[in-house]
Amino acid sequence: MKLTKSFLIMLSLIVTLGLFLIGSSNVYAKVLWMDTFDDAKLDAKYIFKSNPGKWIEKDGVVSQTNPAPADTCYLLYLGGFAEPHAVIVKVRIDDWGDADLSRAGIGVRLTEGGQGYAFLIHDNLGNMEFLNDALAWANNDTPPPFGKVEIGKWYWMKAEISDNGFKGKIWPEAETEPTKWLLDSKFTFGAVRVVNGNVGLNGGSNTGAGKTLVSYDNWGISDKTDEATPKMFAAPVGSSGKLSNTWGGIKLSY
Repeated sequence: MKLTKSFLIMLSLIVTLGLFLIGSSNVYAKVLWMDTFDDAKLDAKYIFKSNPGKWIEKDGVVSQTNPAPADTCYLLYLGGFAEPHAVIVKVRIDDWGDADLSRAGIGVRLTEGGQGYAFLIHDNLGNMEFLNDALAWANNDTPPPFGKVEIGKWYWMKAEISDNGFKGKIWPEAETEPTKWLLDSKFTFGAVRVVNGNVGLNGGSNTGAGKTLVSYDNWGISDKTDEATPKMFAAPVGSSGKLSNTWGGIKLSY
């Protein structure tokens, strides 16, 4: 049978599209949740605990704009993600005053009241630390590898939670992700939290002694640490700017 040129072109397009879709599902199925904060509307699934602060989504970022929101202040997502999973987000400190309640970063295994494990910029902009909210600090105060977080500059923060413990790292937006974790700890600081798969962004906990104004962008959760990278936000995710339960459902269906 003689195949026409148009038929061959059509067949080639079908094969190419099929390969693209297969490759896409293999990559994106590992992304459990993503929000790029591009639709100027806070996702209805977010809750704000234990003190709500003043969260605003605008100009492609989400910001906590109350300088003294009280302890603790979380944008919380009850995701129910299985462990292990990794969380990545871009953070910018908009204003800061050194104090114990000056905090910003990633929360995991959070209760519905907004308490759990946190990987934080804490007390001053040259200190990273783990916290088990309301129970204990890990006392692993460590400066960032670049020395100090600068106000107004974007950084990537990444954390991993598993049965083996809690890990975290931070690096400037324009630089390559460090190979090694900055902090790595067993669950030896305070009582061990129940696995629940809830995640959150810490918006500061000040009550007047200091201040914390913080913005976040490109927040994602993946079941593989190696997949939780800035590259995961380069893929088109539709007009809503979100890649949420769709890919999570694909992941869970296999």
